[in-house]
Amino acid sequence: MGRVRGLRLTTSRGSPPPLQHLHPLSREVASLAPIAAPAAVPGRRWRRLCAAGLCSLAAATAAPSLVPGPSPARPAPRPSAALAASPRLAEALGRRQLRATGRGMPGACPSSASAGSGGVRRGGPALRAVNEAGFDIGVSMPPEEAEKMGIQPFGDGGADNSTSPRPKIYSHGPCASPAAAQFIVKCSDWRDTSPGDARQRELAEKALEVLRTHGFVILEELLPADYVAPLEPEAAQYLGTSHDGFIPQPLRANRSQLHLPYAMPWASDWLVKHDLVLELVARYVRNDLAGGRTQDEQQWGLVQWLTSGADLDWFLSPEWGPKPGRLWDAPPTGCSGVGSPEERGPWLGRVMVTKTPPGSPPQKHHRDINFPGPTAQLTIQVALTPLEANNGPLGYVPGSHRMVTPGFEVVANPPLGSAVLYDSFVEHHGIENHSPRDRYAMYYEFETRGIFGGYTDEHFGPQAAAHTMAFRMAIDPELRQWVERVRAAA
Repeated sequence: MGRVRGLRLTTSRGSPPPLQHLHPLSREVASLAPIAAPAAVPGRRWRRLCAAGLCSLAAATAAPSLVPGPSPARPAPRPSAALAASPRLAEALGRRQLRATGRGMPGACPSSASAGSGGVRRGGPALRAVNEAGFDIGVSMPPEEAEKMGIQPFGDGGADNSTSPRPKIYSHGPCASPAAAQFIVKCSDWRDTSPGDARQRELAEKALEVLRTHGFVILEELLPADYVAPLEPEAAQYLGTSHDGFIPQPLRANRSQLHLPYAMPWASDWLVKHDLVLELVARYVRNDLAGGRTQDEQQWGLVQWLTSGADLDWFLSPEWGPKPGRLWDAPPTGCSGVGSPEERGPWLGRVMVTKTPPGSPPQKHHRDINFPGPTAQLTIQVALTPLEANNGPLGYVPGSHRMVTPGFEVVANPPLGSAVLYDSFVEHHGIENHSPRDRYAMYYEFETRGIFGGYTDEHFGPQAAAHTMAFRMAIDPELRQWVERVRAAA
């Protein structure tokens, strides 16, 4: 990420924008040089690309060359403080092939323009491990050691300290806005219908339309509330005790998550194998661009998608299907190894439970994945605590999975028993928890093979992998039946 140095980010209006003001994606490509908007990219689309932080790459697709800007002299970076302070970290890094980028670095290895082999990238004062596809995968260390060294998740803890947050509209409760109705599909009568009848088809079509248009959909009262209510104390007990072989992980802004065991009630069919959810996954998650491709190749594909009009069906072209080869057969560390090289499409990823303690601040807006773009991973959120306007629900930026940037966000706080499905590429964040109690939610993901999420089995503990596989063995066969039905109907 950002391996081309000494190039200046500019726009058609002049000087480089401050890095902290850029869209999250632009920080990954800020070292590539855009020039004035080329004639080959229409003005409106160019503005959308610049808003997405990918104007530099769009220029590369339309202009014959990149013009380097002046690069100010930089002092040689000092050795990483974290490396000096942590023998465990130094030992971990010592077992990897070092590959450094940047200039003026004593003892640096020559940089490589490709992601041929994994290694450790040194950029400024930090050291980061890089997998074979060119993604930064970080270096693992025990939480207590990170705390001792003052290292926070996501660098600064991931809290949003903005003094001018986006305006919000709320989906439910006393603050509910009529404008939020377009994001909601009422599903309370699903249980009174038969498989395949007209009402089920109507609900599925409407939910898919909302999901494709806005990047998320609120399935109101999809599940029986009296089934969901007992899961909150179960989650509190589970997260409140330690479990051999399971490691909790910190999230942005004081949240935490833990992998769920394949056991009741978490493995209940009504909870993880709902027909409407599986149908929507099979019809929506169809982006196989990550399969077998490096980060640079995925970045190039994402730019092609943007410059072609950001149509979600663009990813269905055979040209952008899985790329045969070693990275497809065996996805590298940090990339999803779901499914098999013989099949494409969605598979179950991980099943987690999260906790948002009282007093947790709002999270920074973020995307759970940046590459390979939309329709590659779909997250299902089932709130276990009744949601309110300010007890930690999620806020979504509608249309941001298609690089649309409205001036507001939608806070999804539906009644218990509802589920929110959202594209992991959609911009979202957790709202502050001003209530006096913890807020719990269950999350499970469906994804295509090869996407980079950054997590490995090591993050969640030695038992997590076995329980993940058990969930997949239970859910994937039914999901794949839906995938085959969708293909047959196409």
